[in-house]
Amino acid sequence: MKKFSCFLVVMIFMLLMTAGCSSNVNDEKANEEQTELTKAGADREQPEKQTVEEATSEDMPAILSSGSEEVIISLLELKANIETESENTEQIQTTGKDLEESWDSIEKQVEEQHPVDYKNIEESLYPLINEIKKDQSDVEKIKQLTNDTTEKMKAFKEKIASASS
Repeated sequence: MKKFSCFLVVMIFMLLMTAGCSSNVNDEKANEEQTELTKAGADREQPEKQTVEEATSEDMPAILSSGSEEVIISLLELKANIETESENTEQIQTTGKDLEESWDSIEKQVEEQHPVDYKNIEESLYPLINEIKKDQSDVEKIKQLTNDTTEKMKAFKEKIASASS
């Protein structure tokens, strides 16, 4: 339950940050909510991030889980940007680059430890990244690939969580 509430707070914070960065209008209520979330997040002690290279085999499920979470957050940000800023290709490409970087951080480990899942995820992820990089992206195709990839990443994260428990 604690993990879910932390996840929910992070998701709300990321969505507020994305909406705030893409909006030219300052909304007092959103700023107050963001401040409250920032204060709530600052009160919690953050564990040190361990790089993949430093990780032992015991730490790998946790690293893959947190890395998967970062990819999912990037996908949700992309989805929000597509829905609110579908004409802003620069914003979409920036979010796409963040998505690619978050995937790159765990890609090698997923490929080595979960080759079937890796292949499944990449079937929608790489076409998504390639579509985002285009100057004239197909918004409907991006929406579909984003939804597909998000579902695959959520399933992968659940698989890792159940395997490590």
